[in-house]
Amino acid sequence: MNKQSFKRFLSTLTGRKNIRVRMFWAALLSFFYMAALSWILAYFSLDPGFLGTVGDLIFMIIMFLFFFFLLTRHIVRYLRTLAEGLLTIAGGNLDYRLPVSNEDELGEVAKSINYMAEQLQEKINRERRIENSKMELITNVSHDLRTPLTSIIGYLNLLKNDNYEDIEEHKRYINNAYNKSQQLKKLIDDLFEYTRLTSGSVNLTFTKLDWNALVEQIINEFEPIAQENSLTVRTIRDQTPIYGYVDAEKMVRAIDNLLINALKFSIKPGEITVRLIADEQHITFAVENWGKPISEEQEKLLFERFYKADPSRNDQHGSPGAGMGLSIAKNIVDLHGGRIGLNHQNGHFTFFMELARM
Repeated sequence: MNKQSFKRFLSTLTGRKNIRVRMFWAALLSFFYMAALSWILAYFSLDPGFLGTVGDLIFMIIMFLFFFFLLTRHIVRYLRTLAEGLLTIAGGNLDYRLPVSNEDELGEVAKSINYMAEQLQEKINRERRIENSKMELITNVSHDLRTPLTSIIGYLNLLKNDNYEDIEEHKRYINNAYNKSQQLKKLIDDLFEYTRLTSGSVNLTFTKLDWNALVEQIINEFEPIAQENSLTVRTIRDQTPIYGYVDAEKMVRAIDNLLINALKFSIKPGEITVRLIADEQHITFAVENWGKPISEEQEKLLFERFYKADPSRNDQHGSPGAGMGLSIAKNIVDLHGGRIGLNHQNGHFTFFMELARM
């Protein structure tokens, strides 16, 4: 028996990790102390035998209980500590943590209570962040709606009053008004899509498709937009077909959101790398780009609804958004039973989606 095995055996024997063994030892020692006390009293002729047989029995029971309570007082004290701590946490003090001084069942109870408090605290903090995000959403959406709407009204007012010099300026006003209306449509579509995805009312229509063909089509449509923003697109993928069962419309939306996110926050001029890899069990789609580094706390919040990592950075070329693109992508991937995530290191971002290959 090695040293570690001996320690485990000794720990089990003494009841350090098992409260029932400790209670057994407490009862055994209480009986031993009671017998020893009775012998001592008899030895010094102090035996309370004059009380009779019943009196002797009552005396022995009292002595047994006295020693038993004495030996188990630390267990009772720890139980009282757990009860008081639980009341403190129930009273709203989620920062309080119970002392984990035992390795037995009571220690496990204390760890479970502490874990419960941590989860409650995290949930409350999460709800607070979401509530703050909702308020930010109202502010951002109000601004994003008002700005293009004001522009549209201004251009239409100029056209209504024939306040333009020539047909070219007339066309420019119409084109600007149209672009602003598209911004409004994009924002409203995002809000509507997010509401549908989170309401649980979305029914996916799974079809078998070739991921290579899907990605190629999306990249062909995305490359001209990227070039306008001084970005090149590099695609790394197998040429052989990669088949999977997905809701094509929803998956196109998720992929497009990842690409638009890279477009918005890439260092320009620069490069966006798109990877599509597959094994026997999974299909992984990833978008890589270089951008402004963010903190670990911001990384955790990127997929939160309505969260913007850097609200001060405005999209100069695309439609302004309410910070829902990544959240919409996450909901779509979740509905497909996959996972979405981010690997970030010193400004190098890799957003990826991993789905089962059915």
